[in-house]
Amino acid sequence: MRIKLINPNTTQRMTDAMGRCAREVVAPGTEVIAVSPTMGPPSIEGYYDEALATPGLLAEIAAGEREGCDGS
Repeated sequence: MRIKLINPNTTQRMTDAMGRCAREVVAPGTEVIAVSPTMGPPSIEGYYDEALATPGLLAEIAAGEREGCDGS
């Protein structure tokens, strides 16, 4: 199984930490691919940041579908 874990903000350090945590708890044989969008806010602090994060998040979800991920 391939799971694409998408951090909706662009802070790579947080994405890396999320990926490490997820890999510790998934079933054996599960691949976790942790990514951040290329565009959007560095953190999500309110409604405005949520709106800015949405296009990059949706692009990563679509990419995951094209890449054959089982879940995003």
